[in-house]
Amino acid sequence: MKESSHSPGKIAAVVAVCLGSFLSPLTYAQTLPQKDGRPLVPDEWLFSPGQSFHYRFPATNNGRRLLERAPSLREAKAIEKIERYFSDIPSKAYLLGDGDNIIKVSFKAPASSTTTLLSASIDKTVTAMSAGIAVCDGKIKMETKAKELLPELAGTHIGESTLRDNLMMASGTVNALDDSQSLTRDELAGLVAGKISFMDLMRGRLGQQQGWQKPGENFSYKTQDPTLVGMLVSAAYGKNGKDFREWQTDHFFSKMGLNDRRFQGRDQFGYAWAEGNTRLTLHDWARFALFVQESRKKDDCFGNFVRKGTTTQIKTDRRFAKMYGGYGYLTWTDNDDIPNSYSALGYGGQAIVWSSKSDKYFIVFSNNINPPEVHKMARLWLDAED
Repeated sequence: MKESSHSPGKIAAVVAVCLGSFLSPLTYAQTLPQKDGRPLVPDEWLFSPGQSFHYRFPATNNGRRLLERAPSLREAKAIEKIERYFSDIPSKAYLLGDGDNIIKVSFKAPASSTTTLLSASIDKTVTAMSAGIAVCDGKIKMETKAKELLPELAGTHIGESTLRDNLMMASGTVNALDDSQSLTRDELAGLVAGKISFMDLMRGRLGQQQGWQKPGENFSYKTQDPTLVGMLVSAAYGKNGKDFREWQTDHFFSKMGLNDRRFQGRDQFGYAWAEGNTRLTLHDWARFALFVQESRKKDDCFGNFVRKGTTTQIKTDRRFAKMYGGYGYLTWTDNDDIPNSYSALGYGGQAIVWSSKSDKYFIVFSNNINPPEVHKMARLWLDAED
């Protein structure tokens, strides 16, 4: 996820990790997609079901019921402004929620209520919340070092980082090349072709220390940290770092009552693309948002984890999201544009923005907008009184 335009000449392929990784190898030679100085997520990425080797789960058709209510007068005025703005920008779907009530949903073709929408880096927050389940199950501790569960990482710098370090984007390993993406063109091509795995990359260049940095000291938004979180959760349940997507089905998504089909990225060895590759329908994204919101209120282990994860644990470098001064657990905090909120953000204008003072949340999926444009709509909704 990035606010400003991407520099010409950057390695285009790396963004496919975040945006779907279903493109042919020839596509990797193109420049990083952008339009009008903004990151671009074409429809064929936003709505794609992913690669044939990605994880797929069918619709349950018995998901949690989401209610509907009419807006108040003040909310109706906010919705009118949001609708006018939405009609003029390259966004494809948005949803206004207030607890388990859906107040407004809007789509632009080809998006619809049955379309699955690519998370981009919203998936980082999904991964963080998944880790909280494992912590509260007593399977892993925040202080657990990667090498303790993944012996393949013994002797690497990233092996010395803890679950907490990685949830804060502070493993201390190499910086992203652009956006959050750490992979080179050749690494990505090898990954998609099944020649290498995420573990191979972690044991190699991605597991090396960044200069003088030590784990836990400095924020650096990048691919490997959330990917490693997925590996650690899987390993904590005896899966050797693989099959995180299957674990999520059994232990995480089952808790929120999803209704529709789901597609999730993984490599050909079973290691999850846990930093940016989940596809859900808009209403299932609302079920996820509601799960986070409701969990945050509970006085239990997971509620405590969610509260910490959605409040500042480390100061950001403001490299890719200049208005966010803080970061929780793979979640953006201290938003200069919208005080008293926390956000999951994705490249091109994917976002869930929650109020920390009310039950309201805003969800949007876009092709070609920046965080300030997301925030303009989100603030109208979060500030609207009932």
